[in-house]
Amino acid sequence: MQRIALLSLLVFALFSCEDLENNDAIIQGSANDVFLKGGAVATRFDDGRIVIAGNTDTEELRITLTSIGAGSYAFGPGRANGATFIDASGETYSTGTALGDGQATINVSNPEGLISGTFFFNAHTFALQDTLNFQRGVFWKVPVITGSGQADNPGLAYGMSATVNELFFEAVTLQAENVLGFIEITGVEGAQSIFLKIPNTVGPGDYDLGSGDFEATYTLDGTTTAATSGVLTILFNEVGTGEVAGTFSISGDGFEIINGAFSGNY
Repeated sequence: MQRIALLSLLVFALFSCEDLENNDAIIQGSANDVFLKGGAVATRFDDGRIVIAGNTDTEELRITLTSIGAGSYAFGPGRANGATFIDASGETYSTGTALGDGQATINVSNPEGLISGTFFFNAHTFALQDTLNFQRGVFWKVPVITGSGQADNPGLAYGMSATVNELFFEAVTLQAENVLGFIEITGVEGAQSIFLKIPNTVGPGDYDLGSGDFEATYTLDGTTTAATSGVLTILFNEVGTGEVAGTFSISGDGFEIINGAFSGNY
């Protein structure tokens, strides 16, 4: 359970100027072309990870890094480094989705407990429908305080989405299981579902669904049709934790599915 000293947590504010000013504890950047600027604090937990956080009354940004040391930290599905952003409506965007990426760089980490650096990322909602693009991010002279316990893992944000016969598909439920040496993933939205079957030891790469080791089906109103062609791209498969993420484009008799993406835990 994370425990952050809330009294030390400074807030974001919207400003018209995008120039970095010489003030303490600044964090700023452009979120979907909306400029944000304000204060921040970094909490260092018992596991050595830090969480750089800032928030307003309705929005929150959190960047999780594996250490306080100078260097670059890559974001993406299954990675221990990442960013999350919660907007005014309560929607959460995460770099832990199948399509998430980005990077933070700590340029300065000094004995006074202040860190400075830069960051950028692409984050997505749970079902991968909406994207948040954060560019030109900067944190400057952010104070580091001590927390307890372990930082939350930015890891994977689970979901499935695709375009089915030119209509958007967003899984309401997602089930991923390890069955007899295969990962079986099913996303369901109303009367339709998408099913993927892949070897449970598969590594990152592009795979032809016609190879025999990979299967996919589309079900509509109780009628299931097998995909006869398509490509499944595995972005990440961590056998130890059961986390998997990928993209897909498949087609069969009467259906075409493109822009598919999924992330889950089996």
